[in-house]
Amino acid sequence: MVLDRNPDNFFAETEQVAYCPANIVPGIDFTNDPLLQGLLFSYLDTQKSRLGTANFHQLPINAPKCPVMNFQRDGQMQINVYKGRANYEPNSLALNGEEGGARECPMTGFSTLPGRAEHDEQGDKLRVRAELFADHYSQARLFWKSMTENEQARIASSFTFELSKVELEQVAPRMVANLRNVDEDLARRVAAGIGIGLPKKAEARRKVLDLDPSPALSIQKNMKKTLQGRKVGILYADGSDGAEIKAVQKAVEDDGGKVFLVAPKVSGAKLKGGSVLKAHGQLAGSPSQLFDAVAIILSEEGCKTLMGEAAAVQFVMDAFGHLKAIGASKAAAPLLKKAGVASDEGITGLGKEPR
Repeated sequence: MVLDRNPDNFFAETEQVAYCPANIVPGIDFTNDPLLQGLLFSYLDTQKSRLGTANFHQLPINAPKCPVMNFQRDGQMQINVYKGRANYEPNSLALNGEEGGARECPMTGFSTLPGRAEHDEQGDKLRVRAELFADHYSQARLFWKSMTENEQARIASSFTFELSKVELEQVAPRMVANLRNVDEDLARRVAAGIGIGLPKKAEARRKVLDLDPSPALSIQKNMKKTLQGRKVGILYADGSDGAEIKAVQKAVEDDGGKVFLVAPKVSGAKLKGGSVLKAHGQLAGSPSQLFDAVAIILSEEGCKTLMGEAAAVQFVMDAFGHLKAIGASKAAAPLLKKAGVASDEGITGLGKEPR
């Protein structure tokens, strides 16, 4: 570097300069100096905060004069246009004719500077991972065993949903082969869900530990039976009983919860008796996933009207599918039936007794 002139543009050539000691060239390596080891992290983190992106090295003032190949791609303010889908190695996409990713040159690429540890009896310094890094399944198995049956069903459904979108034929069997090391039942459920045979179990480099379940990992096992800090969505329509809505709202708020009123129109609905109750949100724009529980307070006529609205059926269907507690007036029963709601402990009336 030769400093022989003032910058032509102070912002571009000075304010955007991002020094980073992690940028090294062949022949230079990092020492064990604690200060340097800290700077290797902190400088990178600082530049991301200063310049708002991990791609600060692509700015002209920071870019190397010679092209550098790496596996970094995308992210905020990406300047380069990368081709292909793989930015990792190893990958199977190269088998389909795509580019397999960057490769370091065996002659001039980076290699660790040879040296001895501080105490010679510890041997040479090596850039290697501990064998513990090869245990890919023990923690996943612990997590699976710690879930409730409902949570396990959601996990299996999520794997099935995501793998059903994968276009590469070799990926799904490979994923299920890995799942067999986590739990055989999970692997069978996912394989059946995507319609493939159960593949041979993937080879585990380390023995999979069968650890005791940890209740702390489960959301349902740690769920507190309280409405404090939670939001309840109340769905109502023309003809709904205002006194019933008010009673549910008071009960929720007395327990520390918050009520969100949902109606077919954000202007509200005309209640039994003629008064109009304004809604907090419109039905199509306030899906039941947003709430911790829902109350469906309808008249017979209002229920009949909402049964013809897809948004209302979807509201109830999603509440049931996402395991929300559902309280409903007797007149709302046909809407629940049309949405496929089956009676269980999470379905109740608006009084104290379950439906």
